[in-house]
Amino acid sequence: MLDAARRPAGLAALRVLSISHRTASIEELERIALAPADATRVGAQLRHRGIEAVALSTCNRTELYWRSAASTDDAIAEAALRGGRSLAEERFLRLDGDRVVRHLFRVAVGLESQLVGESEVLGQVRHAAEHAVAAGASGPLLDRLFRAAVQFGRRARAETGIGTGVLSAASAAVCLLQRAHGDLAGRTVLVLGAGGVGARAAKHLVAARVRRCVLLNRTESRAEAAAAELGAIAAPLADLGHWLNEADGLIAAVQVGSPLVSAPMLADRSGRRGGRLVIVDASLPRAVDPAVGDMPGVELHDLSKLQVLIAENRARREARIPQVEIRLDRAIEEFRLREFHHAVNPLVAELRLRAEAVRRAEVRRARQRGEGDPEALDRVTRRLVDRLLSVPSAALQAGHIPVDAQHAGYLRHLFGLSGKSGDGAA
Repeated sequence: MLDAARRPAGLAALRVLSISHRTASIEELERIALAPADATRVGAQLRHRGIEAVALSTCNRTELYWRSAASTDDAIAEAALRGGRSLAEERFLRLDGDRVVRHLFRVAVGLESQLVGESEVLGQVRHAAEHAVAAGASGPLLDRLFRAAVQFGRRARAETGIGTGVLSAASAAVCLLQRAHGDLAGRTVLVLGAGGVGARAAKHLVAARVRRCVLLNRTESRAEAAAAELGAIAAPLADLGHWLNEADGLIAAVQVGSPLVSAPMLADRSGRRGGRLVIVDASLPRAVDPAVGDMPGVELHDLSKLQVLIAENRARREARIPQVEIRLDRAIEEFRLREFHHAVNPLVAELRLRAEAVRRAEVRRARQRGEGDPEALDRVTRRLVDRLLSVPSAALQAGHIPVDAQHAGYLRHLFGLSGKSGDGAA
């Protein structure tokens, strides 16, 4: 029993193996990234070996969290994440115990993200935990850890505003349109270019409930594929002039040798009813002739304006980091305390059950021998048990006695406890 008790327990058993933008290149991250099917495979492989684990994979990190219950578990878990892929050891971050808690809490709130305070990572942490639980790969300790991390991430973001303000070119471009037009519902917005920035901008616009999001691209099939996925309208680049007369906004994110949008193309807009045309040119070289900005009814923003907006928002987010750190320390201490009581309370309850069983057995024997008044015996023995257990119970619950698996084993052995809450004495 005591040999088994020496296994890591509680927070001491936590492990994480992490590779991220802080330690590796994009190419290396791509090599070890886990698709959903890969995460399921890793979880099943470790579950088969009796190791509870949660795999987390985002665009900038791949991590495996597990509970180490035996000396061989760490090597097995690391091999499962690597999957035979060879990467230098220094590309990986290894943490254990309390440091795992701090790391996951920082990941969930966006402090470890490339874009500080990003919102997507919180959902990715939650989905990773839910998927692991559904697949039977996780366990009680990791489930409690991930729930606490998600709860902290939500609360800290709401209380500090660490996630406010856009930090990507796509979201910044949409933000500029919203500043100019307010609610984009009922508006027609063109997106010039179906690459990464253009596709993300179109996604944001659809989420903002624009009336029409029109995706134009030199390769029409690419525009059609992206539009079908996003719920947008695809159009050939040749139709740009027509759509400019219909548009309230334009986001350009293309690579061109010369501008695609010129002042003469907007001449027909003079008779158009409605508000101004707001153009955000996120292209380099520029896709919109700067002279367009001098036309009446046209508001033009270029890449420099986007960079200023992003820099302002980044500075605001970074200024909130100390507030998040204060809440982080508090949340970690709260989690440690909950985990401590999660370990101690069953031991205290077991101790009291054992004492109560002994008391009842002795009262029963006394009654059988006809010794003393039954009610008086019951009162006296209850008070005796309460007084005897008050000091050790208080010491355990106050943390004056360390209660890892080894110490818990010693205490059970000392007091004759079996680890079963229903155990009694003859």
